[in-house]
Amino acid sequence: MFWRSCTRKRRQPEAFKIASPPSKNAVEQLIILQEAITQVESLIQSANIILLKVRALLFAVVPQATDKVALFTLLMAVAVALLPLKYLMFIFFLEGFTRNMPLRKESSDRGLRRAREWWTRIPAAPVQLIKLEDKKRK
Repeated sequence: MFWRSCTRKRRQPEAFKIASPPSKNAVEQLIILQEAITQVESLIQSANIILLKVRALLFAVVPQATDKVALFTLLMAVAVALLPLKYLMFIFFLEGFTRNMPLRKESSDRGLRRAREWWTRIPAAPVQLIKLEDKKRK
């Protein structure tokens, strides 16, 4: 930022070029707006569920899952502390580029499926049903 502020020649940056959307009538625009609002609501719900599951992990609602997360975090901290950055980057790139190769596809799919199943088994929040007492009946 400092280099840019010293070397620029006091000219304004070029404006972004954005293609305008095709013209639609009011009803089509309302339908598009409703679909966008529905998508935003589903994203907010997903984010809330993720936050509630992370809260459940932090408060050890499911002790086995909390132990697994703590062990995984510890192992990752040891790996970051002991391995040089270039080896860590090499491992991540190797994993990313070979995940869908025929030799590894089945095992990587199995690992992702197990991780998803583990994540779905974590309760989002403890739920307790309470019956409301009717004062009219007493």
